[in-house]
Amino acid sequence: MSRSIAVAPSPSATTRGEGANYRLRSDLAQFCLPGATKDATQKLAYVDSICIFVLTIGFIGIKAPQLINKDPPPVVEMVPVEIVQIEPQQPPEPQPVPDTEPPPDAAVDMPQIATVVAADPSQVKFAIPVEGPVVFAPAKFAQAPPANPPKASPPRPTKFDPTKTDGGFYPVPSYPRQALEQRQQGTVWIDMVIDTNGVPVSVELRESSGVPVLDRHTLQWVKTKWRFAPGPMRYYYKDFEYALK
Repeated sequence: MSRSIAVAPSPSATTRGEGANYRLRSDLAQFCLPGATKDATQKLAYVDSICIFVLTIGFIGIKAPQLINKDPPPVVEMVPVEIVQIEPQQPPEPQPVPDTEPPPDAAVDMPQIATVVAADPSQVKFAIPVEGPVVFAPAKFAQAPPANPPKASPPRPTKFDPTKTDGGFYPVPSYPRQALEQRQQGTVWIDMVIDTNGVPVSVELRESSGVPVLDRHTLQWVKTKWRFAPGPMRYYYKDFEYALK
């Protein structure tokens, strides 16, 4: 298909005196150059390309798309539905209650009840069978206790003498250091409650010495260091004198 085509020399080539007799022998080179598009063989090249494309498709073949047949979904039969409206039921009317009271003129039979008076049960030594209601003779009852009975006052405490040898342990209280440094003195009176084991369960201030240090020291000393002999519950009072010599 290659043909020899004469090409006119460009002005630049004429000026230089080169390429005056040069000719293109390749069809591809003719299409690449601008001057080659003016050649009459351009249309023929287009026709040749289309023919080659048609022949290639004819040899290779065009694969036709496959058709997929799908079954239609089954037809669902429509069942008619009837909506029944239920009317609200009215509540039954209350029936009148028959009046069962007897007329005022009618006589009512009342059972006769025999009243039996029994003697004092404490005087009867055997059971007496009776029929009907029994009415006992009036009896004397004990008086009820008062609503607020008076509280029993605790026994009066007695003065305790620690010099007795009753088996207890009664050490003499020491002089508090703070009161000794400040030269404080006085007499403390206390009340004591001793349980059955001989332990002071309650130690309270009866009369203060006027010095808080002496009062607190005396109460703590008796409650923690004094132990009495076992015996009944006892109530004592005792004085403790703190004097500087």
